Amino acid sequence: MRLLVLAFYSLFPNFQAFTQSAFTELEVISLSQLQIENGLRFDLSGIVAINGKYYVNADKEQDNFIYEIGFQSNNWYLKSEISLNIEEPLDLEAIDYCNGNFYLANEKSGNIYSKSISGKTITLPIDFKEEKPWKWENAGWEGLANDCENNILYLVKERQPRKIFKVNLSDNKVVDIFNIPETESNDFADAKFENDYLYLLERNGNFVSKINPDTHEVMQKVSYRETCSNKEGKLFAPSTFGMAESLLLTKEEIWIGVDNNGLEVSDYASKKYGIKGNHPVIIKFKRPEGF
Repeated sequence: MRLLVLAFYSLFPNFQAFTQSAFTELEVISLSQLQIENGLRFDLSGIVAINGKYYVNADKEQDNFIYEIGFQSNNWYLKSEISLNIEEPLDLEAIDYCNGNFYLANEKSGNIYSKSISGKTITLPIDFKEEKPWKWENAGWEGLANDCENNILYLVKERQPRKIFKVNLSDNKVVDIFNIPETESNDFADAKFENDYLYLLERNGNFVSKINPDTHEVMQKVSYRETCSNKEGKLFAPSTFGMAESLLLTKEEIWIGVDNNGLEVSDYASKKYGIKGNHPVIIKFKRPEGF
């Protein structure tokens, strides 16, 4: 049966476009756009919540910071900065927090960092063996997630091929490398860990997937396609690929940050959500029960 399914998808690669009804479509609560006074480009790439505060990072060379953000009306804004002082070329992708430390991934160098709020930024000496993250270039790290209880860090390689690395932070060794079936998407954009499950942002398919990281089983998928990439258009245009970059889970909500890569808001998004210009958005969705 599996061979028949794979053969079917090879003949009809766009079949997922016709099977959206099989997945719960997320309900939008609000959509907020970045307001930034100096007008500089800000490419949102990760978001994390800590004790009622929210922090983000961006993936351009000048963004050697973690930024605390706030919300006001239909906008979000940068409140303050935590300097990272990383002395190598940067393309920071993803952010999480565990036991007093932020964790970040540098797609350009392949390095993974930990950073306490008041302390130094440390490069983790992870043993990747035959894997070479510093050679992956723009197909490298795109997400990470902490299982704090078990001192595990999950690192997500974006594409070509996409992979999930399970790292034991007690000795910085990789204990597992795996993927999930690429039936709805061929890339990852972010990850979070909660209640024994790993949640993955599958960008090009417009899905959030809930998986069991021990068995690699996909437990559930939810879709945000109708908001970000429907028949009326995408939020930013023109764009061939998905643009969601960051994932956050709260008790009742799913937040997805959509980077615009410098593109302008589409006519569809301007009419639908009243946004304009070329700054990223954070969309808050209602979290389905049990997800």
